[in-house]
Amino acid sequence: MPYDYQLVGGTLIVIIGLVAVTNAMVERRSPLSGLIGVLVGAGLLGWAWVLSDQSLTPQHLPQAVYRLIAEWT
Repeated sequence: MPYDYQLVGGTLIVIIGLVAVTNAMVERRSPLSGLIGVLVGAGLLGWAWVLSDQSLTPQHLPQAVYRLIAEWT
């Protein structure tokens, strides 16, 4: 599928960005870098949604992960 890289990459970046924002708030630092990561990840997820003809559902994520693993082996 043409949107697998964007979907998996965007999801991972959003998760890492949310962890970074939470960590920054706990340590009383600026959460700017984590927020930028969340926004970049959301942009990748939006791009994947556009490439899929606006038909993405949460069930597409595991399928995309398995297709990428199969492609790399």
